[in-house]
This record gives sequence, C-alpha cells and structure tokens, in this order.
Amino acid sequence: MTHLFCPPLKVTYYLGLPAHKRLKGRRAITLSLALAMFSAALARAILQRSIVQVEGLVFEVLSGVFGAAVLHFLIAKLVGPLIFGRLYCGWACWTGMVLDLLPYRLSKGRLGGFWRRLPLIHLAASVILVTVLVLGFGYVPGPTGALVWFLGGCALYYALGVGLALWLKDNRAFCKYACPAGVLARPAARYSLVKVAGDPTKCNGHAECIAVCPMDIRIIDYTRLHLRVLSADCTLCQNCINVCPEGALNLSLGLETHGIELLRMR
Repeated sequence: MTHLFCPPLKVTYYLGLPAHKRLKGRRAITLSLALAMFSAALARAILQRSIVQVEGLVFEVLSGVFGAAVLHFLIAKLVGPLIFGRLYCGWACWTGMVLDLLPYRLSKGRLGGFWRRLPLIHLAASVILVTVLVLGFGYVPGPTGALVWFLGGCALYYALGVGLALWLKDNRAFCKYACPAGVLARPAARYSLVKVAGDPTKCNGHAECIAVCPMDIRIIDYTRLHLRVLSADCTLCQNCINVCPEGALNLSLGLETHGIELLRMR
C-alpha cells in the first residue's frame, strides 16, 4: 500500500499495470501528485507569501518579483508546455484531481458560442482585479493575505468546478469553460513536442478513444488524417492510449508549426 502515498512509487505502480487497468490506476497517481503539488503551494503561501495561482502570478509580475508563482507558471503553463503540453493539467492539477472523482467521466461533447469565451473572461477578471488592487490601492498581500488568497481561490475553483460538472454532467467542464490557467497554457501546448500519435492501419474505427477523452478531442479523426493530436486541449491523460484495443495510439516526439482543433460538439 506504500504506493498510495508516495508519488514516485505510484508512477512505478502505474507503469507496471496492464493497459486495461491504467484508467483506474491513473486516478491513484493523480491523487498523489496533485496532493503533493497542493501541499507545496500551501507551504509557499504560508512561508513565502507566494500565491501559486493566476492572481499570484499577476501580483509578482506587477511587483517585479521572480517568485514561486512566476516559476510555476513558466514550467507548467507558459514554457514547459512547449515540451510536454498540458501534462500538468492532466496529472498534477489539484482542481482537476477533485473533478476527476465526480461521476461524469464520459462527456456529452463541447458547448460552443459564449461558453468558449468564458475562460478568457475569467482570466481578464483576475488580471483586472489584481491590477486595480496593486496599482490603484498599493495593495500587496502579507503572510495572512497570501494564505487567504490561495485558499479562497481554491474554494472558488472547487465551487465552480463541481457546480459546472453537476450542471453540464461533465467532470472537466471547469477546465473547458472556466479555467484561466488553461488559457495561458494553450498557446505553447499547441506546439508541444510530446503528443499522442495514431497508426491508421491499426485503428478499428470504433472510437473508444473519443468516448474516454475528458476534453472531447476527436482523436480518431487526427489518426485518419495521418496527424498527431494537434489540439491544444489535450492533457496527455493517456486514457485514449490505454483504452485502444488495437494498440493504435502512443506518445510520440515531433514538431508541428500549426494546430488543428477537432473537438466533439454537443
């Protein structure tokens, strides 16, 4: 049972599982990784007055500070995704960890129109709020303030995430329609070196991969077009790889200069 509490042992445990058991095994490893990330972020809020959220990033940028928030976003959202895409969103996000435990793992598809603009609105609201506080009122969070911002932000994200999941019957609705950090990650993730690739000669056309994709990506269509999965919404959760009975999907290294969004709509 040690693997249930130690992230490195969990990775070994996960890799040792047969593919058909990795869907369940993944929930154990994401729980461990996300709890470790949350604990580290909580400690930074208490000890370093650093808020590892979008608001904390803006606080540090406006203050000219290269702190934990700037480092976190550079690695997980701004530069790191050029190499590993949105791997953080799929494996180490403490908001996504909770959402993945909800009962709506199979999405009915994406919503369009105004829903697509909601993450941008959330990001803009966060940036404007912090900018007004810093430049208009000279506010800088102290030790208690940083902790309140961090825990308050987590509570807001959980409330929005659970509420949207229950309303839309989609565990990852928050990631699609409300997460401001996802907006920051998408530009670099589009050109990620690591992506899912498919072999069209092995694909059985039954679309099991699309059914288990939490981000509603039409993986089978990329395979038919002889393209890697070029969607900036892919979180490299590898559900599609693990569920494919023909072994037609795998992780690959490559470089594309463009992106194509093929998403399953409601």
